[in-house]
Amino acid sequence: MMSFFKATATICAVLAAAPSAMAQSDSQDPLFQQLAGKSFVGKTGLAIKLEPDGTISGGNDALQFAGTWTVEDGKYCRTLTEPTPEPMRSSGCLEVMIDGDQATLTSEDGTIRTYTLK
Repeated sequence: MMSFFKATATICAVLAAAPSAMAQSDSQDPLFQQLAGKSFVGKTGLAIKLEPDGTISGGNDALQFAGTWTVEDGKYCRTLTEPTPEPMRSSGCLEVMIDGDQATLTSEDGTIRTYTLK
């Protein structure tokens, strides 16, 4: 069980990079088109879905996430809000590299994580 929470915290840490103001995404942006309607799925199966309307949803029975997302200057940017647990709520932008169904996210502090994009 502790491993599950550690993995969940890792996903949240990557999704919780440095603060950034959220803006409206250009739905024609290639990165937006690659991410809209898809989910970042971690090794534990926990998934964060990026809805085409700019909202984030996901989690599992024990943990739920919500917020908004955009693409700004070629980066995936998000703000996590309720019901996301308080310590994980934040805003930030991450570099995204997509290779097939693998999405590699790099935070501003250089942390790199790879997720399956479903």
